[in-house]
This record gives sequence, structure tokens and C-alpha cells, in this order.
Amino acid sequence: MASDNTEIKYFCDILHDRADKAVEKYGCGTAVYDYHEILDDPELDAVSVCTHNDFHSIISIDFMRHGKDVLCEKPAARILSEALEMEKISYETGRSLSIGVCNRYANSVNRIKKMIADGMLGEIYHVYASFRAYRSIPGLGGDFTTKAVSGGETLIDWGVHYLDLIMYCLNDPKVLSCDGEAFCKLGKDMKNYITTSILSLSSFLRSKMTLSLIFLSGTAMQRQNKRPKS
Repeated sequence: MASDNTEIKYFCDILHDRADKAVEKYGCGTAVYDYHEILDDPELDAVSVCTHNDFHSIISIDFMRHGKDVLCEKPAARILSEALEMEKISYETGRSLSIGVCNRYANSVNRIKKMIADGMLGEIYHVYASFRAYRSIPGLGGDFTTKAVSGGETLIDWGVHYLDLIMYCLNDPKVLSCDGEAFCKLGKDMKNYITTSILSLSSFLRSKMTLSLIFLSGTAMQRQNKRPKS
């Protein structure tokens, strides 16, 4: 984590052991266990918020109100109203707020964006995007699969990356309408975490530039027991 331009001053986690181990592992910073203790530190310029989704807006807003710039993990928040409040506070305080949709910085993505801007792909009037993961649902019953914490399962976990890439490459066209459906199919016996399941969301957007977008995102839960030998 060495950098000529940045000094890491704190590692903060309510689980004391995690903060302590981060200091030991990276050889820098001080372990703290309550972020409120460092809100007013005049030497702190910016923070990276890597908590569960339900605390993204709360912590980001607190730090911006105390004069700190914020890099917040994706998704920005669980629901639209929380994200809009983050944006509002950013404007009111003049602090920078960036969301960690890091894939947009990939060379391949920016190559495609330039090709579109240069007209090499002609008029873009329809986009179809599909993503499915088969590495299992992350942590059944945990933060990723509890809606009150995550805000929305596979779309808000994986899907935000792909929606962001599409909107970024198309120079953020104004969305006129959007509809979608979230569903769980193929597996209903979740008690023992052994059935196969898919969580998906399909979404259709129409934009001001006469563009339509169909987006699919899904994850599949794998069987924990070993496959029989063939």
C-alpha cells in the first residue's frame, strides 16, 4: 500500500481484530474501532468506505459533513433516496464523492467508449447485456442475500458494474423509462444450502437517444455435496 502521494493514517473496523491485523499486515496506520473518533481529524483528507451496503450513505455523509472527500464502495447505497442524499451532501459541502465502479477504468472499456464516440460502431440504438455467475451465491443468509442490508441481491451486487459500463460507454444517456423484474427460480429448499438456485433481474430501459437496453444479471448457488464420479 505504499504511495508517494498518499499516507494511510487509519484502519477502522468495529471488529477490533480486523483493524489490528490490517495495521500489522500493511505496516502503516493506526487501528480504530469507531469512525466517529476520527471525523474531526484535521490531517485526514479522504476516506474509503468499504462497509456493508446499509452503512454506505450514513458513513459517507458523516465524513463529507466533516470536510472529508469520500471514495465509497459500490453500490452507492441500498435505495435511491439514500444515494440522492449522498449526492446532495456532496454538492452542499463541496466534497468529492466517488463510487468504486472500478471496471470503467479498464483499457478495454475505454477503447470501446472511444470507438463509440468516434462513430466506428455506427449508431447505437440497442444494447443487450447478460451476466451470469456460477460460483454460488455469496453467503446465503448473510449481507449479500439479506435485502434489508444489501438492498437488492444480484443486480445491486454484480449488476451495478455492468449497468455502469453501458451507461459510461454511451456517455450517460437520459433514461426516459425503466421496468424490470427480480425473481428466484430453480431452487426453493434453502435450509441446507444444497439446491441449485438462480437469482436474476431483467431490466428494460428506454433513453432519450432512442436507445433500448435489455440487461440480465444472475447468480447460481452450487451444491455443497460433491458431484458423483462419472
